[in-house]
Amino acid sequence: MKVTFIGGGSLRLLPILRGIFSEVPDFFRGGEIRLMDRVIQRAEAVGKMVLACPEYPAVGCDVIWTDDLDASLAGTDVLYLTMGARRQPEIAQAAFLSSRYGYFSSDNLSVTGAFLSLRLGRTIFDIARRLEKLSPSALMLIFANPVAVYSHLVNTHTKIRALGVCGGFANHRYDLTRLCGKDAFDPDWNVVAAGVNHLSFILRGERNGLDLFTEILPRHLDGRWTPPEIKGGAGDTVRMALLSLAQMYRRYGTLIFSTEFDGLAHVFPDTLLDWQKRSLGEERLFDFAAAGRAWNEKIRLGFEKLLAASQDPARVGWDAADPLFGRTASDITIPIFRALGGYGKMRIAASGPNRGAVRGFGDDMPLEYTMDIDGRAIRPVEDQYIPRPFFGLTASLAEFQRLVAESIAARSPRLFADALDAYPVHGFSRDRGAFFRGMFDLFSDLDPDMLSAKKYFDA
Repeated sequence: MKVTFIGGGSLRLLPILRGIFSEVPDFFRGGEIRLMDRVIQRAEAVGKMVLACPEYPAVGCDVIWTDDLDASLAGTDVLYLTMGARRQPEIAQAAFLSSRYGYFSSDNLSVTGAFLSLRLGRTIFDIARRLEKLSPSALMLIFANPVAVYSHLVNTHTKIRALGVCGGFANHRYDLTRLCGKDAFDPDWNVVAAGVNHLSFILRGERNGLDLFTEILPRHLDGRWTPPEIKGGAGDTVRMALLSLAQMYRRYGTLIFSTEFDGLAHVFPDTLLDWQKRSLGEERLFDFAAAGRAWNEKIRLGFEKLLAASQDPARVGWDAADPLFGRTASDITIPIFRALGGYGKMRIAASGPNRGAVRGFGDDMPLEYTMDIDGRAIRPVEDQYIPRPFFGLTASLAEFQRLVAESIAARSPRLFADALDAYPVHGFSRDRGAFFRGMFDLFSDLDPDMLSAKKYFDA
């Protein structure tokens, strides 16, 4: 298997590749890892560390690094795209601005996410267009947020098949276990979910033959239920999410599949907006310049550490719990690659055009739904729908993301303005124009043509 990693100098890749080597050693054997990065020194550092890691000799694939995009795409089987659009202090500024007007801010299912998509959208679109010519049968795996926007863009406007993959897939395997009273990850949950990325709903599920909704949850979520004690520093935050899930189950008989907060905020807006405001603190006391310096320094130190280690890999403590060099066995990439290689079927919720997977939606609507991956075959499971009363909310959020993707494809400021108006929070309210104008001013480095959409919201 030949796999191209765009953003091949990413600090997160080495632990994932070590995990793949350990869990699915045959996947790359006789194949090729291509690390493509515009900063060749970073890709080279990752490549040298891959060659030096203890799992590599058992795999023995070729590892190359390059800043030549076309060379990295030619003849590839899988394109793995991991790129980031977030920056500081811009992210903090967007969160404060959103809070001021009653919106939740994130890099995905939010107005902030729509603006961030303009930063990477055309680049991803152009990469897919080049892939059409150089390796038209390749599968594109998109890990960059907002995954639904980008996967719709690629699947609808090119011939390339793409999956928008969310690392939050593992969240339900924590959440469901915690709802049952134990603070642990349990891989034995088997669920079917549909919706939009970060706001999909569990339709049915089981664990070891017991039905989630008729046997397991009624036994645990009775009137005496309280969240278990949560280990680590995010205990209060996890507890809040679990209480929201329990409330949702008791009222609607369903659960959110993966509790990212920008999804949860559309069902429990007061709770999540209060949390966002508490997390941010007072804007007048926030040091935006310091936040920007700290963000850049963290990235600089990470790459500096990686580059130094690549010069002398023998000194690296491979077994240490180091986020740069340690091995991960839990990343979503590992079971996906196992399934793509034909070493076992995987059931996953991922984003793409609906195309009949979820009833009641048009074929081109960008949705997240459950599918089985088995080698090159990717098939949605049967009987997927949106539970009452969330159909309208889901349709509005999907239309919002569809219009963002269409605006990127057409490079149309009018379509981008339409996308913002389609966002269902505070629909067509008086203050929306002021909020959107503030966001245009904040993201002033983006494509000037797209930023001209600001005129549609003039007071």
